Amino acid sequence: MTISILTQTRDFSIQQNLIPRNWQDYADIPFVIPSMCFPWEIFNPIEREYYTLLYLHLKNERAHDPSNEIQPALFSITEEEDKSASSLFHLPSTGRKPHPFMPFFRAFELASLQYIEVMVESVYLQVKSNPLFATMCGFTEKIPSYRSFARFDQIMTTNGLWEKARLLVVEYNKGEGVVETNEEAAAVDTSHIEAEATLNKTRKTCSCEGDCDCPKVLTDDNVGVMRKSNAVSYIAHKLSMVCGVRSGLPLTREVFKGNTPDGKTLEPTLETFKAEHPEMAEQLSFILADGIYQTPENQKVTKDVLQAKLVAPINPRNRKDKPTTARGIEKINRYGTPICISGHKMELRGSDRAKGQYIYTCPVFHPNAKQEGLTCPLANHAECCNPHFARLK
Repeated sequence: MTISILTQTRDFSIQQNLIPRNWQDYADIPFVIPSMCFPWEIFNPIEREYYTLLYLHLKNERAHDPSNEIQPALFSITEEEDKSASSLFHLPSTGRKPHPFMPFFRAFELASLQYIEVMVESVYLQVKSNPLFATMCGFTEKIPSYRSFARFDQIMTTNGLWEKARLLVVEYNKGEGVVETNEEAAAVDTSHIEAEATLNKTRKTCSCEGDCDCPKVLTDDNVGVMRKSNAVSYIAHKLSMVCGVRSGLPLTREVFKGNTPDGKTLEPTLETFKAEHPEMAEQLSFILADGIYQTPENQKVTKDVLQAKLVAPINPRNRKDKPTTARGIEKINRYGTPICISGHKMELRGSDRAKGQYIYTCPVFHPNAKQEGLTCPLANHAECCNPHFARLK
């Protein structure tokens, strides 16, 4: 899609004076087009809620400001006198306006397009050191302090506003048809996010100086060691997602410790998906997943939670070859493939739904499945494949 078409699809969501006159020269920079064309107005409900929470946060800070208690402590003032003179000892309700919500929000959302960690310090430094990024986010005057960025992220995180913003984006994509709501299947998979934490590190919950017996808490209680191989491991979170099959976009997610087995993440993830998107959950017939999810427990979970079937490859881990009494078949290997009495893997050709059977064919004699170099005695062939096919239930 060309730049001109992109800019014509919707009105600019930021003021025209925020856009450099020669912004086309920067269109190849990842954050420029999204900052101009994304429908940021869908987050207006978050903005209104943020300002209310910011007011309460600042009010709470003032209430715990020690400077507000100095004057009453110096003089013996009765309760009646304190009420009449309260304006002398408390900050007035009026003051300068708070920093606008949307520039902060854009900065945190667009920072990932710069391939940096979305943390307070890295976002602040990106805004401070990159004038174009600051302009496209909407910072037109003096850049707010690091403390303001930290306060913004704290309010958004502790009050669940980031989560609400995520749900607003999903609902917008559903309404615009980017995500189809009538799909029969959804996909489940996991990924990892490296944690900015030290495993099992604790911090004090008190203000005592030196060693004390006060309880301690973990600095991050949701991290674990995630091993990608014998030589590679991370201190990480594990992210489990449900995605639309056609769009490939995530619909919901759950976060676990990095050392949580993938197969153990399915039930909480499906429960969250059902709670957030009940109308989509009712239409699903299949959940697609990797072989690591293929267990009897997960089959039951998928049926109980969504009334759907888990479709996943056979997981060969902890499985053994299984002997069978089918004619001409020696065993079923741990991957679910039948092995004929001549020791060859048979080729799947189709299924007979009426009889509930899979149809396999000979890899030696069948013209459409013949593999060079394989041999089979005629006696075995007559017993196993006559007339070319074997059936397994």
